[in-house]
Amino acid sequence: MQLCQRLEQILENLRPAFSREATYQWFILLAWGVVLNSQPSAITSYVNALGLTESYYHQALHWFESKAFNVKGLTLGWSKWVSQHENLYRIKEKRVYVGDGIKVGKEGRKMPGVKRLHQESGNVAKPEWIRGHYFNALSVLVGAGKACFALPLVLRLDDGIKSKATAKEGKKGSKKEKTTLVTKMGELCTTYAEAGSYVILDAYFACGAVLKSFRQNALHLITRVRCSTVAYAPFSSVPTLRGKGRPRLWGSSIKLESLFALVEDFPTAKVWLYGQQVSVSYQCFEFHWDSPHQLVKFVLTQLPNGQRLILLSTDLCLTGPEIIAAYGLRFKIEVTFRQLIHLLGGFAYRFWLKALPTGVTFS
Repeated sequence: MQLCQRLEQILENLRPAFSREATYQWFILLAWGVVLNSQPSAITSYVNALGLTESYYHQALHWFESKAFNVKGLTLGWSKWVSQHENLYRIKEKRVYVGDGIKVGKEGRKMPGVKRLHQESGNVAKPEWIRGHYFNALSVLVGAGKACFALPLVLRLDDGIKSKATAKEGKKGSKKEKTTLVTKMGELCTTYAEAGSYVILDAYFACGAVLKSFRQNALHLITRVRCSTVAYAPFSSVPTLRGKGRPRLWGSSIKLESLFALVEDFPTAKVWLYGQQVSVSYQCFEFHWDSPHQLVKFVLTQLPNGQRLILLSTDLCLTGPEIIAAYGLRFKIEVTFRQLIHLLGGFAYRFWLKALPTGVTFS
């Protein structure tokens, strides 16, 4: 009974996202249909779980094309409610978000947005190339004590379908930066994450464009960079010496991988990592990377199994062990993806072209 009341309270907070009462009531019914459903995920299954007759099928189907709400407004309302949760996981009293991308295999040749996607994985069961959809996802960490979970805020199809803003980029004379999956993830984080929070991303999203957008929106990034990364030492100019040309901005370049030569002299610390406490060797350095005016903190890390990582944090106040432990929380979103796929059937969907004639079968 308490669970039912709690769900009703959550759904009530999403009422402002709907402009019509009937659309909102159908949203409540379909949400309960998802909860009560024990059959393969489909609108028919949701209608059956609610005990409705087949005459309500087309009304339920029409809800997904309703103009009385938009998905962005609904997800923003959900994000706002979650941000007020009392059990949010925090680092130094700041919220922690985790973002990543997921590729979902889809074989429909007439399905919108399906593209040929490359998969980089050490799992031999995964093919190198698939056809499907690419989603960017953002979650917030919730929990109590050492246990925490990645609660999804938004999953957005970011590849294969061109928006109006993306379509205008091809025009001549446009000075806008090229939109990529990385910049779309940065835009997703700045839209849904609260200012002053930490966002943990994979090394794929570690680039200057993301750092620039995060600084403009007062967000801190914690990520991993490649071992071949080159950073720059702070440049100190001599007032009495002035050469020809533009004043120098960057200091000498430093290959971060070369700093592992001193790994035997690195300090060690006990860190709670991947569900257990381990001893890691680390060393912190503050260098320039994406901007000659902003420093970032690099943490050279060696795990007990000998694996070496280079982590990056835009918050210079965090210690090395705190950055290592925070990046270890990134795998929480992988657990969320697994539950979404195998437990909830979150990607058991099919898109149809609006221009596709009804009643046509494909052999």
